[in-house]
Amino acid sequence: MDFYPDQHAYRVARMAVIEDDANENDSWVMLSREGEIVKLPHEKIFYKVRSRIGLELATPKVFRDAPPFSAKSDSGLVYITNSRFIYLPARPTDAFKSFSAPILNFEDTHVTSTFFGPWTWNGIVKPVSRGGIPPEIPRLEIKLTFREGGHDAFQTKFETMKERLQHARDLQQETGQQITTDEPLPQYEPRGGGGAPPQGATSPQTTQAGPGPGAGAGPSGSSQSQGRSNQPQPDEPPPDYEEAQAQAIDMRLEDHVREEADRE
Repeated sequence: MDFYPDQHAYRVARMAVIEDDANENDSWVMLSREGEIVKLPHEKIFYKVRSRIGLELATPKVFRDAPPFSAKSDSGLVYITNSRFIYLPARPTDAFKSFSAPILNFEDTHVTSTFFGPWTWNGIVKPVSRGGIPPEIPRLEIKLTFREGGHDAFQTKFETMKERLQHARDLQQETGQQITTDEPLPQYEPRGGGGAPPQGATSPQTTQAGPGPGAGAGPSGSSQSQGRSNQPQPDEPPPDYEEAQAQAIDMRLEDHVREEADRE
């Protein structure tokens, strides 16, 4: 049997299995033995708030057919990475150990306050697959309560990273180019700016590239390619292949149910 076409799907699904096994079904963030977050590949912490911050999650009232859901923590730590929002309660429980979601899954985030109460940060977030949220809930209301201040700095950092991520996504969809989100956005330049190219610049049509590293390899290059093609293919699936495939199917099904609930 040929399992090569499914290797990429297997690896993605296997990562979901590993994360699920390490955190149990109701935990959203992988933690080390020291209690620190386990960062995703290429993930970096952009901002961290150590003061006492409360978190509330609830099903929006507009989704009348969605099952009720709520989670609350009076105090915890907040992280903003170059991909996710992460909250770790100071006193985790079996029902609520952590919360995380991609930054681009947040909508309508804003800061509010009452006359006597503390400042709060509010918004709508789309849950992720296998995050412990019923798939029939397409959105959640989220509220952070800043009892010791810091709401302005948090809002600024969050919006800055969200803008960078949105710019990176738009650029990748338009040109296929990938940019880092660790640096400020590049200066805007109008498309087809009409300006003359810098002196000494060479038109792409007239540029001649030299031979690449593999040029002139001849028999050596073909022999390497032939060697790769002659490698024996496995006659059995990788370890835990069926389990990983089942996890991938579950994730796709949950995404489908959530999308259908969002359309209603």
